Amino acid sequence: MNEMFNDTEKKKLKPLIFLAVICVLALIVISVMPDGKKEEANVSTDPEVKTSASEKEQKDLESKLTQILSKINGAGDVDVMITFQSSEEVVPAYNSNTTTETTKEQDSSGGERTTTSSTENKTMITSNSNEPVILKTSEAEIKGVIVVASGANDQAVKELLYDAVKTSLQISGHQVEIYAK
Repeated sequence: MNEMFNDTEKKKLKPLIFLAVICVLALIVISVMPDGKKEEANVSTDPEVKTSASEKEQKDLESKLTQILSKINGAGDVDVMITFQSSEEVVPAYNSNTTTETTKEQDSSGGERTTTSSTENKTMITSNSNEPVILKTSEAEIKGVIVVASGANDQAVKELLYDAVKTSLQISGHQVEIYAK
């Protein structure tokens, strides 16, 4: 190995090896954490973990819409299905630090070599209670709504249901279909 690297390359290689060892140790420590602690850490740092809560909110939205539409005069028994194009997205805040280092070297035969290395360090910002600071939360995007109602044979009731869905969910008319039971 002494013949493969000169002294300056060895000096640059030592910090990288040290960093690699620290990363491996950190991975080992994380993998050995007790299960309860590991899940708790995932909940507080991973924005995608909230899918089960998001699914519950989507089901709640369907049931609320079903309840309100069934109260419309003449609607009768109502069933609602909402499809979503995307789920809720949570964007946490990060501190980022980018470092760029350029090294120019000349060998004894007059050749020149330029080496550029860049490192980026991102750290999630957390509050005093160790919860991530959230920059933005985007609601789930609705793709379409189907309403099946026993009173939808009547054109006036069908129009009321159609307008109620568009207004309550703030979606366009081509995303709503009303059918009779």
